[in-house]
Amino acid sequence: MRILVIGAFGTIGRKLVPALVEAGHQVSVSSRDPHKAAPWQELDCPRFTLDLLEPDSLPDALAKVELVYYLMHGMSDGQAHSELEAIAANNLANAASKADITRIIYMGSLVSAKPKSEHMLARVATGQALASSGVAVTELRAGIIISPGSAAFEVMRDLVGHMPLAFVPKAIGTKAPPIALENVLYYLVKLAEMPETAGMVLDAAGPEWLSYRELMLKIANHLNKKIKIMVLPGLPIQLACMVLGVITSVPQSLAKALIAGLAEQLQANPEPLRELIPQPLISLDQAIEQLLNEEQVHTYPKRWQDGVPTFRNFSSLHGFYAKAAKKVVTVQASPQALWQVINLLGGKHRYFYLNSLWAMREWMDFVVGGKGREHGRTDYRQLKVGDRVDSWTILSAEENDCLVMRFGMKAPGGGGMQLSIEALDADTCQLEVALYWHPAGFWGLVYWYFFAPWHSWLLYGMTQQMGKLAEDIEQRQSA
Repeated sequence: MRILVIGAFGTIGRKLVPALVEAGHQVSVSSRDPHKAAPWQELDCPRFTLDLLEPDSLPDALAKVELVYYLMHGMSDGQAHSELEAIAANNLANAASKADITRIIYMGSLVSAKPKSEHMLARVATGQALASSGVAVTELRAGIIISPGSAAFEVMRDLVGHMPLAFVPKAIGTKAPPIALENVLYYLVKLAEMPETAGMVLDAAGPEWLSYRELMLKIANHLNKKIKIMVLPGLPIQLACMVLGVITSVPQSLAKALIAGLAEQLQANPEPLRELIPQPLISLDQAIEQLLNEEQVHTYPKRWQDGVPTFRNFSSLHGFYAKAAKKVVTVQASPQALWQVINLLGGKHRYFYLNSLWAMREWMDFVVGGKGREHGRTDYRQLKVGDRVDSWTILSAEENDCLVMRFGMKAPGGGGMQLSIEALDADTCQLEVALYWHPAGFWGLVYWYFFAPWHSWLLYGMTQQMGKLAEDIEQRQSA
């Protein structure tokens, strides 16, 4: 079957795509950012750049497709995410009705009997908007999915991993049926083969109903952390959102959208789905254990992505979502000239701008027993994977394209630097230098925000100097 997965690079999509390919389907994928690295470099899946808020971007992706998986949500887009979700769903519905789409499988969310929070209302409205097209829709609803990157799970992991004492609202006693990602994926793949589910709304739930408090304690136990949870009946949800915005690495708008629905008791009738698609349901303990084991796998993509274990120093206590500081500059030079400049890193130019600030950070690391003062490179002629540039380790070196290095100094978290080149035309390129940081709890966030002003200053000067050097090289070579 010819399938398009919209939201292919998200928590569910990045696992669903290879599962669908393994099941024998022809799968194409979409992303809003054309430069975002695919999680599966080995798969030959056609890729489309889609902006669901721009209807003109849809027809090409939907051509010759029979089935669409719609895995999108807009919780990270801020307060207007409900409105944006409705517009996006309507645009897809209209485009699907004009194409040869036979069915849409929508990954929704379990909701309460009378949804009130914006998050729950938006998920229901999205399902209704998709169904309005006249194209058959199968809606699969799930609550908390136990998976790396699942926002609800990551909020709880960050909280219990770094807070010995947590004051929480009374709503912490609300129960939910967490489900393992593996079980959700099995349902989603099987639904592709079941056109008779068109028009159905199916609830996916794990084998246990647990309060959020019980969930947090389970996660803490697997992380070998102790936390005391104190319920304050009058604690406003809004205050809880503000605190989580400081403690967790999950984007604040995303955390707030989830917390707003904390007091709403989820409703689920999982029996119809279980009878339709029987499978062994993984317990919460098994799901958490599998997740933690998966985070020890020594693989990484060629570009920085949230959650990759290597970038987080293989620590389950380092935030899944990375904080980032970036600077992009347009350079009148070729990719080859820019790469020559990148290859100067760690040499006499060091970091091209305000090297005294870099030196200050290296001395700070040296004082606490780190290797920050171990200057130099393994090989000054070329940048190679596994080699050292001062205290950085090279993870990826794609000539004339991208360099990724992991930060090696002592700090509360894991991070790195990515330098990437994009050719705009024959004589012009864009150079992007980005710093990424996966904070280890509260102090990891304090560390990041303390250095944030310096990052902006350094990146601005660094990109300007690198661009100037590349233009000088280009002029000399053209002379």
